[in-house]
Amino acid sequence: MRSMRNAKLKPLAKSAAVAVTALLGITVLAGCSSSSEEPAADETTSEQSEESTQLLPPVIIEPEQKEATATVGDFIDIVVDEVLGTTISTDDSDVLEIYQARQDGDAIFNPGARALAAGDATITVTLPDNTSYDIAVTVTE
Repeated sequence: MRSMRNAKLKPLAKSAAVAVTALLGITVLAGCSSSSEEPAADETTSEQSEESTQLLPPVIIEPEQKEATATVGDFIDIVVDEVLGTTISTDDSDVLEIYQARQDGDAIFNPGARALAAGDATITVTLPDNTSYDIAVTVTE
């Protein structure tokens, strides 16, 4: 009789063990979930990175353009027909930091500037044929 009772209990014990294991698994998973109101780490990182690393397009100055407005921190790209051989200068290096046209391998870069501080400055563009023109730049905060 004892052997019959043990035979009936073994499948019951196995089922109970499986049920307890499943219940523990669910409990552990439920304990891992977060119900706090703080955003998840990847959400915070995404929001912060959008605010802190969002790059703005440069201020593009087309040929024949005589005026431009920029904000402190903006980059200014001066489009010219003949990049190589074109030079630029500014009358106020406290307002604008200039970058000459250059070639780096196969890449050719327009001349340009970076707005350093609020104020007014003039960029003089000298083309390869020695003709020049001025661009009045107003930089705001």
